[in-house]
Amino acid sequence: MAEILQKIISCPKGHYYDANQYDRCPLCASGTFPETEDPFSPGNGGGDRPREQPGRNFSNTIDPLTPTNPGNNMGKTQFVDVDAPAGAPAPVVGWLVAVDGPCRGTDYRIHTGYNYIGRETGDIRIQGDAAISAEKDANVTYVPQTKRFYIAHELGKNVLLVNDLPVIGGGVELHNYDRITIGNTKLLFVGLCGEQFSWADGGKTDG
Repeated sequence: MAEILQKIISCPKGHYYDANQYDRCPLCASGTFPETEDPFSPGNGGGDRPREQPGRNFSNTIDPLTPTNPGNNMGKTQFVDVDAPAGAPAPVVGWLVAVDGPCRGTDYRIHTGYNYIGRETGDIRIQGDAAISAEKDANVTYVPQTKRFYIAHELGKNVLLVNDLPVIGGGVELHNYDRITIGNTKLLFVGLCGEQFSWADGGKTDG
């Protein structure tokens, strides 16, 4: 799997920049930019690598929730869509569709970066399933630099399953039509962005 080529981090004032190109925040150095808020809060990574699923090799799986440079105290990895116009709503990059459970038939949009799943709060709210934690039960992450999707367990007390196998420790890569079990809900994953399509490529499709 391709490594993330950019190290998009935030400085203490919330400015984003590529740590591969700059030793320190160029925006702070100029003194002409306002502070910004961090749009993505890092989740809980680390731990044991998830059990391998049939037909997949997780030997090179990265944890998208782990900072690319743990020794850098200026900020953690941010997955920012640098091509999105300022002030524009984040474009959809994929969907989760409830195929079983209290919200059967409901679809949920996935956007670039961390998409936290919860019953009452979060980017993806699955209301009506009391088995799902109120906040940050799990998260689905889209990394634009690699054009790949991942899912990771967060604060949920129940085991998170992908294709009936547990997600333990770091993030597991998602593929189209993977089935996710969270609480009493089963979700089908469908990705829009990937090798054939990317908003960063101007919305062009290959083929």
